[in-house]
Amino acid sequence: MKRINKVFLVAVFGLAVSLGTANVYAATVNVDGGTWDYGYTRPINAYSKYYHSYNNHGSKVVNVNNGITAISNAEAGIWSNAVIGTIWDPATFYYNPTGYY
Repeated sequence: MKRINKVFLVAVFGLAVSLGTANVYAATVNVDGGTWDYGYTRPINAYSKYYHSYNNHGSKVVNVNNGITAISNAEAGIWSNAVIGTIWDPATFYYNPTGYY
């Protein structure tokens, strides 16, 4: 299981919203034989998606402040897509390239 904590991004994103220049934050990386896409979208979502062509796999996103968790599992060749509404709270993003959560 891999994770990235993006606490500081929530503050930046919140500031952008209050200034009326709300850009989304997202990253896409090729890692562990698959593609991981994670970040924040408008209006108020945090997401983690993972694609692997030959392994069952999963993705997860967790609201750090209240523990709300979304988990998505997928078979090989299908995107897993975990999403929670968490724009005002920091989120932690995960992917699992070798099995389900």
